[in-house]
Amino acid sequence: MKESANPAAACPSRRVVFFGDSRADWWRLPELPGRHCVNAGVPGATATYLAQRFQAMVAPLHPDIVVVQMGVNDLVDLTGRAPDRERRVIAVRAAIASVVADARALGARVILTTVFPLARGPYAGRAVQEAITAVNQGLSSLAAQDVQLLDSAAVLCGPDGYVRDAYAEDEVHLSAAGYAALNAALAPLVRVGEDERR
Repeated sequence: MKESANPAAACPSRRVVFFGDSRADWWRLPELPGRHCVNAGVPGATATYLAQRFQAMVAPLHPDIVVVQMGVNDLVDLTGRAPDRERRVIAVRAAIASVVADARALGARVILTTVFPLARGPYAGRAVQEAITAVNQGLSSLAAQDVQLLDSAAVLCGPDGYVRDAYAEDEVHLSAAGYAALNAALAPLVRVGEDERR
């Protein structure tokens, strides 16, 4: 489990847990004043598996904020068969909703990042991009006072809807520059509501 350095470790800090698949595991943890970031990503994990493991993996970390990024492993091998695509989209949405509910039950705020789209390449099939878009369109219903949605496509993608080359390590994973862009968008969301809690 990776953790960010905290120069003010002697002072109380809020714990931000990044939870999800390899895209969460690869996340370059930001340095945020008064926050201690912990990475609880699981490479190769499906959203269904992560939903089942949330209590065991995240609850013991006592998060104040949970940043969620998951779902691509359930979709990345899709072909053009519409019934299979719809079934998987529904399953991913349900798993993400379960994680959000469990995090809220712990008293944590949630920053729900939409499933990162793919970058262009031989595996970036149209069926997969369409399924990612379909999952993401359903996530807005989870937004609440303590659940904020971070639209990853708005940060990472070009006009064609694919992750920009500068932000891509490969078709599925982001480069350091991609995570830096996400962290810039994430920082103000982490601070939301903190004044009222002091």
